[in-house]
Amino acid sequence: MPDHPKKTKLPPLFIINATIGFRNFLLKTAAGMLPATYVMLEEASKVWKVKAIEIAASLNIAGHLKQQPLSVDQLAGLTGTDADALYRVLRALAGEGIFKELPGRVFKNTRLSLAIAPQKDSVKYFSMHHIGETNWALTGDMTYCVKTGKNAFEHKFNTTPFEHLAVHPDENDIFNKAMTETAELSGSIMADSYPFGKYKTIVDIGGGQGLLLAQILDKHPGPTGILFDQPHVVASAKEHLADNKLQNRCTITEGSFFDALPVTCDLYILKNIIHDWNDQDSQRILKNVHHYMPGGARLLLIETIIKADNKPSFGKFIDLQMLIGTQGGRERTRDEFTALLNDSGFRITKIINNATPFSFIEAVKK
Repeated sequence: MPDHPKKTKLPPLFIINATIGFRNFLLKTAAGMLPATYVMLEEASKVWKVKAIEIAASLNIAGHLKQQPLSVDQLAGLTGTDADALYRVLRALAGEGIFKELPGRVFKNTRLSLAIAPQKDSVKYFSMHHIGETNWALTGDMTYCVKTGKNAFEHKFNTTPFEHLAVHPDENDIFNKAMTETAELSGSIMADSYPFGKYKTIVDIGGGQGLLLAQILDKHPGPTGILFDQPHVVASAKEHLADNKLQNRCTITEGSFFDALPVTCDLYILKNIIHDWNDQDSQRILKNVHHYMPGGARLLLIETIIKADNKPSFGKFIDLQMLIGTQGGRERTRDEFTALLNDSGFRITKIINNATPFSFIEAVKK
């Protein structure tokens, strides 16, 4: 039997939002009691923490510790690393609650370290991709982006992100698994947050390995699905669909969203696609969908919407990733999405928020 993740029952959205708001209030209150230089020193020092997380994920430390605690010498032998250097990395993480150090330089997993173990509900590959060597180099080049307005990917590697992934299969595999992990974490929430069951055929354009579409179809038995993406992306999608026993309800179509698209669908999903592109290319994508989409169908963008406030925001920092790693991609405000869709022949019918950082932006042809 496939290893299906246990669905986590979340509290109502207003309770989640209130809890996050209260947490942010406490953090700001605590920071306000300390000298500003101390707070900023602590913030700037987090660079070492995030890189240590990526190292632990890449070395699969949490995976090695799943059965029992191990000494740092044993871990070094399993990972081909220097025991003293590895100890210093794990000791630092243990101080943050990521792993726990026991007497004798022995380490065990904690609730947090298990989140980077190879298992369901993991962010192992997201950590490897997000803080890995390629993205680390791009982040270090952010000053160039700020000075020039250009992206770091072309500056550092003389190519585009997707062209780079197409010829680097190891990085492409990590990237695809990272996207799958985030889909697994948020997909079940999203599947419950929109009336997907009323549609006959749903196409996920740029849908990667098909995790979101699989969760939608699993939750809603009525629709059939089409997974649409480039060949090197959907190569392993059949396995995921078979694991979920959905191979008879979902077909895989290879192609680019700049070219011909399926024309028989009721719902066209674009999840985290538009934020990768500048306004001109985003309009090309949306106008292409508009061209192939039947008149009565609906478009569903799943994107972060930037709010005009001074509150902590996942989207505002992911926007910096778009700055360094895409050719003009960006997270957008509601007004910017409205203008973009309007100029592409659509009008927004509703926006639905949920317990993830991503909103549903539903639109129809004007």
